[in-house]
Amino acid sequence: MKIDREDELQQIVELAANICNVPIAMITFIDNQTQHIKFKFGIDHSEISLNDTFCKHTVKQKELLIIPDTLVDDRVKNNPAVVHQPHLRFYAGSPLTTHDDYNIGTLCVYDIQPKALTIIEKKMLKRLARQVTRLLEFDASLQLLKEQYEFSRVEEIKLRSFFESSGCCHLLLDTNLRVLSFNNTMVNLLKNNYQLTIAEEMEVNDFIEPGFVDEFIKNCKRALMGENVNIETLMESPKGSNLWHLIFEPAFDSIGTIIGITYSATDITQMVRDEKMVVEQGESLRQINRILSADLHHPLEVIKDAVATMKQQGYPDGAIEFKLLEKSCDELLNKGSLIILSEEGNFGNVPSSVNSSTS
Repeated sequence: MKIDREDELQQIVELAANICNVPIAMITFIDNQTQHIKFKFGIDHSEISLNDTFCKHTVKQKELLIIPDTLVDDRVKNNPAVVHQPHLRFYAGSPLTTHDDYNIGTLCVYDIQPKALTIIEKKMLKRLARQVTRLLEFDASLQLLKEQYEFSRVEEIKLRSFFESSGCCHLLLDTNLRVLSFNNTMVNLLKNNYQLTIAEEMEVNDFIEPGFVDEFIKNCKRALMGENVNIETLMESPKGSNLWHLIFEPAFDSIGTIIGITYSATDITQMVRDEKMVVEQGESLRQINRILSADLHHPLEVIKDAVATMKQQGYPDGAIEFKLLEKSCDELLNKGSLIILSEEGNFGNVPSSVNSSTS
């Protein structure tokens, strides 16, 4: 167990020994098998088997346990520390009870002669035990906060890395459409196209193309109502016209309340151009197929007619070449017809380039 308040806890142990006027005091933590002695005064042990402890009786109750004379108490009179060195004769222990009512250990004192505590000494021992618990819980809470902070920092770095490595423009707006955050792609776009430096707290009119402001605000309001908005639109800039895919989405907090808008913009101009080029190339190939099919059709018909004439006159005995030639001509003519029919049927289904807005 790592404890940051060690100096304060050690001082409490020594204070307990001084207040009760005893030679031994300790703060212990108990598990199923062992009593761990974390802070001590007048003793060298760091742990004791749970069977050999006095404190196993203390953690079964919520109040201070006092044994004035160990030799007459059946619970501890045969304890090794009573029968042998250091011949303990007095014990007082207060449980360390957490805020959720668990006993995790004790603050305890010992003497080598029978003893009684005054009312003030009892109160002080119980108060010191409560102070130990508060310090431990504060330390645990602080450690938990540190761990949560470190986890949040790691997650923030991961998200920021993804945010910054994206080729899309990303923007986070609050409910009043003021800028909360943005990535480098957005910074570079505005700087290169408009010589504009974006900053937090900027409003829409400060950085959105004037001709698109009304549409932008309308889509933001839809997102604030919980709607995901996807549009594709042509936008003008000093560098020319570009086709953009824009996404407006509501941003939520941890309990699901909308706290702003996430805006993403992707330049799809080149993608559309590439798609158009693929379509044009496909159409060119189809034209070539149709031309080749038509060019082959006439000579194949001539060959087929010649074979038919020879067939009427009778093939030479044992010659199968003419039959094979006739069969090949039929197959080529059929394939050419299928190509033309297929191309004509698919002509109307050619994918068109993306150039319309959707939401």
